[in-house]
Amino acid sequence: MIEYETTTECRMTFLRRQLDDPAIEGPCARCDNCAGARFTPTVSGEGTEAARAALAKPGVVIQTRTLWPTGMAALGIELSGKIGGAAAAKPGRALGRLTDLGWGPRLRDLLADEVPDQPLPAPMLDGIVKVLAAWGWSERPVAVVAVGSRSRPYLVTDTAQRIAAIGRLPYLGALDPVDAGEHQAPRGNSAQRLLQVHDAFAIGAELAAAVAAAEGPVLLVDDRVDTGWTMTVAARLLRQAGATAVLPFALALQA
Repeated sequence: MIEYETTTECRMTFLRRQLDDPAIEGPCARCDNCAGARFTPTVSGEGTEAARAALAKPGVVIQTRTLWPTGMAALGIELSGKIGGAAAAKPGRALGRLTDLGWGPRLRDLLADEVPDQPLPAPMLDGIVKVLAAWGWSERPVAVVAVGSRSRPYLVTDTAQRIAAIGRLPYLGALDPVDAGEHQAPRGNSAQRLLQVHDAFAIGAELAAAVAAAEGPVLLVDDRVDTGWTMTVAARLLRQAGATAVLPFALALQA
């Protein structure tokens, strides 16, 4: 591939030679080496501004899991088929992807393994406000809950509490982590990853009662979404406790 990228000869000729094609007919007269580059290296002012606006715009959709992985019964977990309406979360939002050019570098710096747990940086709170304002939910959340974190409890709790304060919503508390969970280098297929987090959280009696009393959707806050199974399991717990709907929110989406 490197040779293909750097060759100055006809690219079609190069490829046909690599494939041992006996009928190489000479230059194709169509590739960039034969006919010249088709795209100008300059970018219009309108294109530059559009790209800048797209990179600066916070917020990406978190797609929810709709099916339990096959083979869970063999792992001792009786979950199969569609994730029912009484257990499912709504589509959520994240401030940005870790791979983004816009928020990505700042999120990677905040969530790097060697970086200590810390409160939410102020610029990210401004971005979160913009994401929430542009969400367009059919029913506004009435309360906020955090996903209990072993690695970044301060960051996750601080983020959830700040969102609650800005939105003038009650902060109900956090799910209790009882296992290392998804953030401990998930491995294997979806069934194995769900197995890692299936019993990773518990909901205390006080939080369960508060969730049951909430008359509307609950915003569920975490630091990142990787495979999506942590949010799925956490949302299921809240739905089982009586939440009418769960809206996932995370600082970062893995990809």
